[in-house]
Amino acid sequence: MGEPFLAASEKGPLFLRASSTVNHKGMKTMNQYSKNMNTKIKLVATDVDGTLCVDSSPSIREEYFCVMRALLDKGVRVAITSGRQYPALARLFAPLREDLIFIADNGAQIRMGREDVHISQMTIEDSRELVRDVRRLGNGCECAYCVAGLAYFSKEDENVRRVMEEKMQYECQVVDSLEDLSTPCIKMSVYHPTDAEAATAEWFAPKWKKRLQVACAGKSFFDVMNVGTNKGTALRRVQALYGIRPEETMAFGDNINDLEMLGQAYYSFAVADARKEVVGQARFTAPPMREDGVLQVLEMLLARLPA
Repeated sequence: MGEPFLAASEKGPLFLRASSTVNHKGMKTMNQYSKNMNTKIKLVATDVDGTLCVDSSPSIREEYFCVMRALLDKGVRVAITSGRQYPALARLFAPLREDLIFIADNGAQIRMGREDVHISQMTIEDSRELVRDVRRLGNGCECAYCVAGLAYFSKEDENVRRVMEEKMQYECQVVDSLEDLSTPCIKMSVYHPTDAEAATAEWFAPKWKKRLQVACAGKSFFDVMNVGTNKGTALRRVQALYGIRPEETMAFGDNINDLEMLGQAYYSFAVADARKEVVGQARFTAPPMREDGVLQVLEMLLARLPA
């Protein structure tokens, strides 16, 4: 176990710990990290569901807007990285939507201000085959056919449509058949009400893992994107655009679809209630999501930035 660090924040003591399962050569202790924080961080990237809020939540705490605004005012760029579509994220972060970087649909869309700087589509053939395969599962799975800024559903996908439209504030459209769509998807979300990872494990996930990019995105969602498309490759694009190094990047996550992103940031944090694979990869562990662990770390970062 790495050396624990105890620091004061406005809400009281803040406890952070280096990950117990990571042994990077030369890894800094939390004390060293704290001392150098003010000169290091130029970009903060954070997941949403399971990291800032419970899965599929329609809102986050207003304190996040305050600390993000303060970071932006001090010259730190902030990227929201999520499996959610861009319009849903823009609603969720409405007070800051013009100033944030949005890495949506697990990296398939990068949006800055009013401009898309990157969109990654799979082929129309793969898109249609994915729809057929989800129907073949026959175990309660449904699908969301996601293009940039819009999710399509058929009548067979009513449960996932309701979750995405009513809870997550997605832009949604119901069509007669997903296979008749002419626009390739940027992400296919396979939905199961209790365990999407288990529901796709027998043959669906192994098949598509060989051909495209797949990732568990929470208890109810298993996502498929174009090959090489993930939050990490998208974050690397953002870093290259602004000339920011991984050593100047802080990232937060909780699930499998965050692993590549955490690998792109030296200051990588898993919330304490993250999946064990994520805690194992992250260099540092923040307090749990349910204790607003990311907020606590960002407040500590803000307190160490120059006035």
